[in-house]
Amino acid sequence: MDEGNYISANLDEGYSPEAIANMDNALEEFAVSLTEIRPEDANIAVFRGLKLTLKGRPRRLAELGNVESPDDPMKIELMIYNKEQIEAVLEFIKKNGFPAKNEPGSQFIHIRVPKPSRMQLEELGDEVIRRTNSAATRLMKIKTNTGLRIRAAMEKEYIDQRISGVALKKIDNALERITKEMKIIGVMKRKAILGSFFKTIERDDGEIIKIINKRIKLEKDKIAKEQELRIADEALEVQNQVTNEVDTENIKSNEELKV
Repeated sequence: MDEGNYISANLDEGYSPEAIANMDNALEEFAVSLTEIRPEDANIAVFRGLKLTLKGRPRRLAELGNVESPDDPMKIELMIYNKEQIEAVLEFIKKNGFPAKNEPGSQFIHIRVPKPSRMQLEELGDEVIRRTNSAATRLMKIKTNTGLRIRAAMEKEYIDQRISGVALKKIDNALERITKEMKIIGVMKRKAILGSFFKTIERDDGEIIKIINKRIKLEKDKIAKEQELRIADEALEVQNQVTNEVDTENIKSNEELKV
């Protein structure tokens, strides 16, 4: 077999493109999963977990009714499944410090809740870290599994060492790039959740913050530049309009003088 033709025929190996596509999908799914974590939902999560004792048995509120916040995150609607339990649940909620009311004949209890506490927000931040680490582990598994397939292909002489090296290098580069992007997205989400309570926890948080700040600055510079160009274009358009009007007046005056 001619070695040159062999390598050329296998330069378009499918291992690295498939691995990189899987990594990109993992990144997208990770980003989507973070949209589920919202500070305004912290109180709902806590509320669902509150326990009261009915007939000697501890029950979570989520077991007794549907907990939702359809209009305002600071206002919770609890629809009790069993009307006979409404009075006991309403009393329990009030004793736990939540202003609550129930209209006669309605299965709904309306509760006003405070803003999430710092501790609640930090718990959400910890959840973001867990999901970030889990997503990064998923990337490593993709790399490892693809590496095993490439090794098996080499042993069966489907590809040679050179092509294997190129494929593995591409995968390593993608792993580094996508892992960093995951961490950036994770830190940005934590900052959005925690606000002034945000602090660096993970080892590379400081480096990630620098990247985020640089991106923000570049985006602001881009917007400012676009605004400058827009203002300049508008000014030029006005100038051209004025010039055209002056030219029209001059032509009109000259024609009147001729008459």
